[in-house]
Amino acid sequence: MKRLSRRAMMKDGLLAVGSGLLAPGIFEALASAPAHAASLGAARTMVTGGRILVVVQIAGGNDGLHAIVPYTDPTYAQVRPTLALDKSKVMPLNAKMGLNNDLGALKPLWDAGQMAVVQGVGYPNPNLSHFQSMYIWQTLDLTGAQGTAQTGWLGKYLQSIGTTVQQPFTGVSGGALLPEAFEAPGISVPSISSAQAFSVKPDPRNRAGAAQRRRALLDFTSSFTGDTDAQNAFAKLLANTSQAAATGSDEFAKAAMAYKPAASAKYPQNSAFADSMQIVAAAITQNLGVRVAYVTLGGFDTHADEAATLGMLYPELAQTIAAFWRDMQAHGMAENIMMMTWSEFGRRVAENGSGGTDHGTAAPQFVFGPGVAGGLHGNDPDLTNLDSSGNLIFQYDFRAYYATIIQKWLGADAATVLGSSFPILDFVK
Repeated sequence: MKRLSRRAMMKDGLLAVGSGLLAPGIFEALASAPAHAASLGAARTMVTGGRILVVVQIAGGNDGLHAIVPYTDPTYAQVRPTLALDKSKVMPLNAKMGLNNDLGALKPLWDAGQMAVVQGVGYPNPNLSHFQSMYIWQTLDLTGAQGTAQTGWLGKYLQSIGTTVQQPFTGVSGGALLPEAFEAPGISVPSISSAQAFSVKPDPRNRAGAAQRRRALLDFTSSFTGDTDAQNAFAKLLANTSQAAATGSDEFAKAAMAYKPAASAKYPQNSAFADSMQIVAAAITQNLGVRVAYVTLGGFDTHADEAATLGMLYPELAQTIAAFWRDMQAHGMAENIMMMTWSEFGRRVAENGSGGTDHGTAAPQFVFGPGVAGGLHGNDPDLTNLDSSGNLIFQYDFRAYYATIIQKWLGADAATVLGSSFPILDFVK
């Protein structure tokens, strides 16, 4: 047996896996996990076939009034003299509200009763800082004091269902960064920007011997021991980390190779968001045991030139979501999936002098899938009843929005996950 020492570690090196499998959260989880590949497959069998939640973050503060448009409200045209959309630029959802034509790829989901719009989602005493508000939505810490919360709401959910390191893909983040929503002691979630990036990296000076070196390194780390309990625990952690990194990257590489988008799923080209959604699609269709997946589209901080900016972002958002649903339907997976959106805040009701809108408060959120009660939920925005800053007054707390999905779709106890009880809404069947 090799004695564990800093010199040995520096000399022989450690396995590195791309895009976040070895994020800090994995260490506590791995310390007590058996280090053998077979357990990964066995655990996947345990979690395959259940309900899945796909979370879409619309980062930057989406202007809800430009997405779900009160096109017949005279106040809307008055306070937005250049941004207001008339009837020709929306798809009517009812006599008052319409879907922006740039989001038109979502209309078939609406028509099928598989799109719900939850209006006026926000929270008391809203924070209009991007980073603090994102932190609030992800950790439920309404103080906005970043760094004080120990868990995100999705991490807490994964804890509640007993996720272990033998289930490395129960949570999946498409992209290079791990959202705070997934953070929780003992929870490890991979962030995957591509199958190529999510791999054990060989020594660039000796690529021909990569397989042999990897096997030798796994054998090497599994042979460590120490002189104290703490050293032995770290040795076990090192062995488990190495094995999980190697096995997890192999499993995803196989899944990515096997996954083929359905012919009907026309994902946008040259879109990191669409690429991330296809990473999620690969993990789901290849039965990696996904329970929660997460993707992000940014760029929605539209202080200026909003119409042009959202004229590019909305089609990318809508076409990617529509392609994903066609993909899941073709693969026979759609019945098991629900998708929800969130954005850290909406925009101010009145436009500014730069053809944009400033940070606001309440906004509509979208939910998709066969399990939703399609349609508009909640009252239409009241543009004459605003707070002292000229912002909409929220009607649904975002934690009630979460609670409804946790309780009615995922089948978990919402109060346990969220730390308190919140009303259960009616947008999930």
